Amino acid sequence: MAEVSGVQVSAAQSQPRRAADWYELFFDLVFVVVVAVSADLIEEAPSISTVLVFLLLLFPLWWAWVNLMITNNLYGTRFPSIGVLVIAAMPGPAAMAIAVAEGVELDGWLYASGAAWIRLVLLAMWLIAYSRKAISVSLWRPLVHNLGTAALWLGSVLIPAPYQYLVWAVAVAIEIALLSQRKGFAFSVYREASISHALERVGLFVVIVIGEAVYLAVTGLAKHPTISGGAAALFGFLICALLARAFFRWGVPTAEAGLSAARSANSYGAMRDVIMYLPFILVAALTLIAASIGIAMEQAGAPLSFDARMLLAAGIGGFYLANALVGIRLGRPIASVATLAIPGLVVPALACLLSGELAAWATLALASASLVLLDIVSKSLGSRTGTSNTSSRIRAAQHPATHEREGLD
Repeated sequence: MAEVSGVQVSAAQSQPRRAADWYELFFDLVFVVVVAVSADLIEEAPSISTVLVFLLLLFPLWWAWVNLMITNNLYGTRFPSIGVLVIAAMPGPAAMAIAVAEGVELDGWLYASGAAWIRLVLLAMWLIAYSRKAISVSLWRPLVHNLGTAALWLGSVLIPAPYQYLVWAVAVAIEIALLSQRKGFAFSVYREASISHALERVGLFVVIVIGEAVYLAVTGLAKHPTISGGAAALFGFLICALLARAFFRWGVPTAEAGLSAARSANSYGAMRDVIMYLPFILVAALTLIAASIGIAMEQAGAPLSFDARMLLAAGIGGFYLANALVGIRLGRPIASVATLAIPGLVVPALACLLSGELAAWATLALASASLVLLDIVSKSLGSRTGTSNTSSRIRAAQHPATHEREGLD
């Protein structure tokens, strides 16, 4: 047995590790712009309505990214042309990011055209796999999933807002519905997917978002080279470091062990949710944190507005919420997850609320102090509960039928 962060995994559960390809890293450069544009959108007006717009516009971009990632995960090493198509997909998210930056109300056609382009590239990828008999699936499935939804996105160009947005939602909903079908094809996909590659790709996306927060701290200090600006940059950087430590030291290794056990237990719904859906909460939360650090740098010596402080609290709380949902989806007891999730939601919120009259740099200082406290709690809980959680995962992997009855799928 090998132990990773308190979770043991049998050798039978392990897979040959696969690293991200160079063209995937090149493709991710487009999403550096996506995250920067999203953070700017929130910084300009840190309100609930702006956050809702951000979430609604970010999800189709995330959904496109994760679909391209999974397709390359399955077939990229077998068919070199898949890598060429990954690069060919780059104009799609670039167009969507430009539309978000300029205002979707005016450039909705560009957002929709970018989304349609990504679907057509995905269609080409799946047709390559289909023609090489790499998948046993009826041709209608990739046609509906990609060509059909591409037609909806393109057709929406002719529809005025806000009805246009409804068509976008329908297009994404069709893809989600097809993915949720538990047929033989879906099972074969989850059996063949490389867990290590998928988690590395998600981890690199997380690095992009944390990198945006670091960038805003550094450039903010360059614009405001004062003592208060330096303090804000320092504590903003500390927040980024603590979140990165929590994600890569505890989150990723535990998720990899849990996903291996889930695959052994035929719990493919858990694999889908942990790889494709729940990371969106994490990415969105980290983007909120990046935007709040950017706002704090602009007014380091003055108190932050209530909206900006709640933005920071929501971001940190969302980070811990996403990790808690991943743990629950992979079979950890709710009571065990709640011991960290509840403080992760409450403590940062209190730190931000109680700092109302303090300067922005002090709000960041209190937020970073709350993360230090949560890190200590996380380490203590991990050493205490690792053994019991390991036993339950291994039992589940050894008895798939029992695992399914427990409702993990």
